[in-house]
Amino acid sequence: MTRWFRTALLAGAVAAAPPLAAHAIHTSVAEADYNAATRRLEVSLRVFIDDFEAALSVHARRRLALATTPTAEFDAAAREYLAATFTVRTPDGQLAPLQWVGREVRDAANELWFHFEVALPGGVEGCRVHHRALGEQFPGQINSVRVRDGARRLTLVFLPRQTEKTVRFRP
Repeated sequence: MTRWFRTALLAGAVAAAPPLAAHAIHTSVAEADYNAATRRLEVSLRVFIDDFEAALSVHARRRLALATTPTAEFDAAAREYLAATFTVRTPDGQLAPLQWVGREVRDAANELWFHFEVALPGGVEGCRVHHRALGEQFPGQINSVRVRDGARRLTLVFLPRQTEKTVRFRP
């Protein structure tokens, strides 16, 4: 085999190989603080930009990218996606809608933060959180939500087949 042929063969194999993921672990992390004065759960959800764009594009059935999609269009699609993949139900089973606050981008860290609130007049104890964001795109997706209510704290971990958890603080 000539040197040129080996080089061409190697280059072809590399070009034909599937692209490597930007990162091997697919996670999201949320902080959820219950504000007793306003009776709202204040949520900040962190996702990786590239992961979110991939899942959002599949959900919207068109390519959406933070850098090129108009802000209003991207945000509307993001709100719709989050309303479908991150839900909170009151202890009596009523769906508590998300109220959009905004988002922030941390390009250097490849992070996109979403901020929203959920009205919970009866408190957060006993609520059911359903968090399957990005799971349809990444089968190994792991999501977590750290819930705080004053001094009470709880971390909910959502594995691929465990997408709903009930908030139960230890006595």
